[in-house]
Formats: sequence, structure tokens, C-alpha cells
Amino acid sequence: MKKSNKYVFDIEVFPNYFCIVLKKLNDSKILIIDSDNFNRQKKLLYDIISKNVLISYAGRGFDDIVINNLLKYRNSNVNRKKLNSELKLIRNMPKDEYKNENHEFYSYDLAYEYNLNLGVKGFEFNCGDNIEEQDFANFNYVIKKNIYDEIVDKVIDYCMQDVLATEKMYNLIISNKSNWDEKENLLNIITEGKYSNGMKLKKKIKYLNYNNDKLVTLLLNNEIPVSSQSKSSYSNGSIELGDYNNQLQSKVYKLSIKKDYLYDWLINSRAFWGKDKKIIEEIPKELLLKSTFAKEFLNRYRINIVRYLKKVFARENIEIVAVAGNDIFITNVNDRILNKIRKKINEQYKNIFNLKDINNFLKNKNSILYKTNDETVGTNEYYYNDLVMPKNPAWIAEVLKMYFWEKKDVETSVKEIFDENPNIFFMYASVYEDIYACDENGKILFESKDVLDKFRKYRLYFSKTGLHKVVIQKQEKYYEKFGFGDINSNLYKVKKVETNVEKFKDYEDIDLESYIDFAKSYIEKNLI
Repeated sequence: MKKSNKYVFDIEVFPNYFCIVLKKLNDSKILIIDSDNFNRQKKLLYDIISKNVLISYAGRGFDDIVINNLLKYRNSNVNRKKLNSELKLIRNMPKDEYKNENHEFYSYDLAYEYNLNLGVKGFEFNCGDNIEEQDFANFNYVIKKNIYDEIVDKVIDYCMQDVLATEKMYNLIISNKSNWDEKENLLNIITEGKYSNGMKLKKKIKYLNYNNDKLVTLLLNNEIPVSSQSKSSYSNGSIELGDYNNQLQSKVYKLSIKKDYLYDWLINSRAFWGKDKKIIEEIPKELLLKSTFAKEFLNRYRINIVRYLKKVFARENIEIVAVAGNDIFITNVNDRILNKIRKKINEQYKNIFNLKDINNFLKNKNSILYKTNDETVGTNEYYYNDLVMPKNPAWIAEVLKMYFWEKKDVETSVKEIFDENPNIFFMYASVYEDIYACDENGKILFESKDVLDKFRKYRLYFSKTGLHKVVIQKQEKYYEKFGFGDINSNLYKVKKVETNVEKFKDYEDIDLESYIDFAKSYIEKNLI
């Protein structure tokens, strides 16, 4: 499976047209199948499907079902009207229903395998690619005869761009952490080593439909949970954490629970009573610790540890100000207490805890940002990389570092960041209301038809000459990431970027005054 040929694919479906683009991974070989050529080209489609692995982004939820339906016609022609009618039924089928259908081929869904939620457009935004969507982005409409050829060409191009972005995403993911070896190892455990020895396709597909997290559950429970991924995350339960004054920047230390200790505790806990120890030992440690099967047990145990530490620390007036994963952040620690903690760890808890200095620390209600000698780390809204949904503006974290840690004022911080990396000020927008027009002075024109359509993806920036604002009409306020205060002020006008970042030239139009005002308001609201 790991060495199989792989094809990246995407599907677009309209009431009277569908298009499938398949591209051999890292190769120029491309196949385009659509309503117009399906009966002529389907043999090529079936050859690819039957002999290769298909790679998609979120294809498991819809695209795979379309492919599965097309497989019915491998040996017979089908009337176009009948095919469109069947695909329409799939489009209208409840998601929880069509997700449970069995597939007759293997599709490797990046979103499902790696628990991603950024979407193809979110990934393209992070990479600096053009995310401008076509006018046909509403796939519920019938393509009219008088513009059919024009729209079909655009749809094929749109589908191709998504395939290229998915290919790029796959290569990035695999370069950082491939789960192919992990998956094949799990499949061999489940099938007692018979997975790679000529198993029938039908039996292979049964297991290949599951991501690695589900395969772990199958191994340990002999059954698969209903949900594909655990929605729960590590919370502090009812633990009340101490306040932290970001402006004072009191010294913080990070007390980490060691993974090896948690692993040893986990496999000896009641969660694993009666489980085959040989199987447990064959599951990679990191995968087991992150698995849905183990998550709730570990979360409860971590909470108990934090509660115990809070009682112990209270005797010395030490405060726990934040908890993130296995890390517990403490402050109000003088030299005497610090030496006492280090001695206690070295003598009694060396296998459980690790204590590390934090150079700088910030905390708001839901997120933390901190710096050690080795790295700067953010959680939740301060966590960014190319595979994270770009819903929070990355530039604000850079301002916070300079304002709180380097003691520079907001104006200086924004301008220095702009001089070094102006592209960081672009913002990702996907909103449930139209982006309304405004005049050159910023006054909202709700009645104007000159809007940026809702439910589309945009790369925006605060613009000196912008003629739109990202506003919620009924509440008469900005969307949270796009402004503060009076919606009719001269600030927070936006303009969309219609090219990729590399081709953008109009940096003089970026309105730093809006970014400065936003940063000041954000700090006052969230960090003071």
C-alpha cells in the first residue's frame, strides 16, 4: 500500500454536470472525466481506481460516494440524465447516512487521516496561493446552455487547482509525518500478519476505511466507535487557575508530565485490564497516547495530577496560571522554592516531571504564548502552521511579543513587523453574511449591491482605499477578527487580494492605522 501508485483526485458536481480530475502523484499524468465523456473514458477511470490508491482532501464525505456510484457502470453505459439524477440524490443525502456507505476502492483522505479542518482554500491561503473563487462557486445551480462551455472550462480548471493544492498538502504532510508505516503495522496486527499476503480486496477495504485512530480502537476494543475522531480536548475541569498579569511579566516555569510516565501509567490502568499486552506493545507509543481510546483516561488523570499539585503548591503560595496538554505553568516561585522543587524532582519524581525555565509568557482567556531558549510556542489562537486553519490573524501574535516582551509601543511594533514581513497582515475571511460596501470614508452602505458574496473565501487586508467592511448587519458590529468600535469609522475598510501573494504589489495601500487600532483594542480586551 505504501509503495502503491497514488492518484490525487477531486470532484465537482452540479445538477446537470460533474467533473473528476485525477493526477498521478508528483507526475504530469492527468485524467479528466466528466458528464460529456464518461462512457468513453470510464475504462481508464476504473483501471486507476482498481489498481491504485486515491488521495483526496475530505473526499470520504462526498467524493468517495460519487466514485462508488460510478463503479456500478463499469460494464455498461449509462444515460447522462440518469447519472445526474443519481448524483443529485447523493448530494441531498444526509451526511451521517452517506458517510457509512461501503467503498469498493481505497481512498486516502488527508482530512480524515490527519484530523485536519483547514480546507483546501485555507491551505492555499497559508501557502500564499491565490484563493479567489470563481463565480460558479454555488454548485446548486444548473449550468445554463448559453454559457455551458465557458463554465465547464472554469469548473475543470477549478477542480485542477484543488487537485494541485491537495498534492502539495500531501507532500508537506508526508515530509513531516507519514502514517503509512504506522497504518501497515496496525493492519498487520489486526490481520495477524496476513494483510500484505494477498488478502481479498473486499476484506482489505473493510480495514482501509478506518484511519489509524480507529484501527487502534478496533485492536483494543474489537469494535469501532461511531464518531470518527474524539471531539473532546484536554480541559481543566473545575480547576480554578490563577490570574497572570501580562504587563508585569512575572517569572513563569513549565512543569511537564513526562510522556513515558503517562504511557506506563496508561497501559497499567484499568483501561487496559484484560487487553493483550503483546498487541499493546506493537502500537506506537505516540499513537496510543493520542488515541481516542486513551484520551479520556489520560485527561482525567492529568486533571487529578493538577488538582493534587495545586494543593501542594498552595502551601508555598505558588500559583498555577495555565495548563496545556502535559504542561503546567507556575509562577510566584522564588529561588528558595525553586531549589526545593528541583531537589524534590531529582530525588523522588525524576521519572514523572521535568521543570523548564520560561523566558517570556502571555495568557488570555483561552490561549497562551510563551518563549523558551529553544522555541516560541502558542496554543489555540496563537498556534499557526501551514496545516492549521488560518481563522486567527497571525500578525497579532507578533505584535504581542514585541509589546509585552520587548516593551515596544504598538505603533512601533506594527511598523517594524510591516517592514520585515508585510505579507503577514493578510487575513483569511469566510463569513456567513455578505461583506458589505462602504464609502471612501468608511460609512456602511447596507443597501448597496456591491458586496463580496458570503460563503466564499477571501484574502483580505485593511486598506486605505477599501470600499467594503466585514460587518454583522443585525448586531451593527464587526466580525471579531475584522475590527472594533464604530462600524462607520474610517478604519477597518478592507480590500480583497485577487492574485497570489507573490504577485501582490500594492503594499502602499495597506492601512497600518487600522492594524494599530485593532492591536490596541485587542490587547485592552483580551490581555489587560
